[in-house]
Amino acid sequence: MGPLLNPVFWRELTDRSRSWKLPLAILTVILVSCCLIFLRWPTDNAIDVVSQSALPVFRPLAFTLALAIMMIVPAFPATSLVTERRRGTLALQLNSPLSPWSIYLSKLSSNVAIACVLVSVSLPAMAAGFAMGGISIVDHVLPLIVVLVSMTVQYSCIGLWVSAKSVSSDAGMRLTYAMVLALAVLSVVPLAFVGNLAGLSSTIAKALTMASPISALQQITSSQAAVAQLGISTGWIEFVVFSCLISLVFAVMTVRLLDPIRLDRARPTGHVVGAGAAKNTWTRRFTYVVDPNKRKSGIPWWVNPIMVKEFRTRKFGRLHWLLRLVALCAVLSLALIVLAATGTVSWGVARIAAPLVFSQLALMLLVGPSLGANLIASEVESGGWQLLQMAPISTTRLMIGKLMSAVWTMLLVLLATIPAYAVLGYVQPAMSGQSQNVIFSLLIAVAMVVSVSACISSLCRTTAVATTTAYGVLLAVFAGTLLIWLGEGKPFSPLLVENALCLNPAAAALSEMGAPGFAKYDLIPNAWWLGGSVSLGCLLVFTLRVWQLSRPD
Repeated sequence: MGPLLNPVFWRELTDRSRSWKLPLAILTVILVSCCLIFLRWPTDNAIDVVSQSALPVFRPLAFTLALAIMMIVPAFPATSLVTERRRGTLALQLNSPLSPWSIYLSKLSSNVAIACVLVSVSLPAMAAGFAMGGISIVDHVLPLIVVLVSMTVQYSCIGLWVSAKSVSSDAGMRLTYAMVLALAVLSVVPLAFVGNLAGLSSTIAKALTMASPISALQQITSSQAAVAQLGISTGWIEFVVFSCLISLVFAVMTVRLLDPIRLDRARPTGHVVGAGAAKNTWTRRFTYVVDPNKRKSGIPWWVNPIMVKEFRTRKFGRLHWLLRLVALCAVLSLALIVLAATGTVSWGVARIAAPLVFSQLALMLLVGPSLGANLIASEVESGGWQLLQMAPISTTRLMIGKLMSAVWTMLLVLLATIPAYAVLGYVQPAMSGQSQNVIFSLLIAVAMVVSVSACISSLCRTTAVATTTAYGVLLAVFAGTLLIWLGEGKPFSPLLVENALCLNPAAAALSEMGAPGFAKYDLIPNAWWLGGSVSLGCLLVFTLRVWQLSRPD
């Protein structure tokens, strides 16, 4: 039975079509694509092919569609299999006449079909651009469609594999978006640090760029100048081949997990205490005094108990995991110091600062939304919010404890690149003051990530929806402004680009370090004021929402 004749396929497609999120996503893609065409559509009766070329409009449209694929496609497969397993319907499907491959292909094809609908609504905009001149079907439109479909299949396969191994929907969502961002953004960072250095490291760094759609989109939109500065030589064909290979690997691994025996996970047995244990009662009393595993220290009065609760109940929030995070940041700092020192020899201080900022931004976008989206939504979904309402803790202390549990973790992540900036300041002493402004801009970015995620968490009832929305909004803010910067001059004016970049504190850090393409903008202190205002506004909404939830039912 083919996937199109499979009842699982039609059930998945029907459930997705009935949701209000699909029409909203389709309407957003239509509005963005139409606005880009209207900005460059000729106002007179004749079309000037030279001045009214559609290629400057086609470039931001291509990157916008790729960003939409990254934001929307991974959400459903990341929660599909884990939700079915928790409800018990996955075991019923596996014990039906349907084979595991049939079930897998049905879920995969339904998600690809929804993504194709999103891509199809932009075809009229592409046709209008083709009529304006400057782009061709063979060289631009068809390669773009192939790349977008490859991205859809690849991210769907990754999401289904993560969903098959996850224990909850929000955990599957976090890991899926982390892998997607790592493949799309972090795969280009090693080449940015290695530069023109010859050897095995340069070869591996260039091979990793095949995992990112950035080089493919740059080749399709005929804007290889930016990637040529980094030394990227791969194109859209290499990306499609890599996507097919990685999709096949994840598909095979996922189908191997679709086994009823593998899905049976034994619960922890716990400790069995028999009648003989009463003989050792006096021994356990002395052990209780000296054994640190049985006697926990109390929470001091000056420590917020909600923050301690968040660290102790979070999967990676206990002290030993935080110490491991600090150790990881220390190792990462040493690696960035070495890469920064070698990169300045190959590229120069101004050029190596951009990968540092982008890597730090990628780390914040990986960790921040998953932390902030769980603050309130997870409590409401699990029923723990009723227990917090009955606790003798004020609403103000509750909010501070929740927020600080995410802020302290984000500050640990921020520590990973501070020594690298110190090395850059030592190599070029004139950049010491700029490094301080960059660090302050990254602190503003941390405040924006935490406040926006916390605000979204207070407005959502489920953790999965809060996580997806937080990732989508933050990607739209941080990556969407860079898309506007990409279309500077055609169709966006320099003033509009500068005003849009003020929404992105990372862009302010790039302009302060003199990164290529950002040095001409003066974003500080406007970006700081705007980022702080957005953070305060989100915190105000978060406060009002928590106060509303804390009221008696």
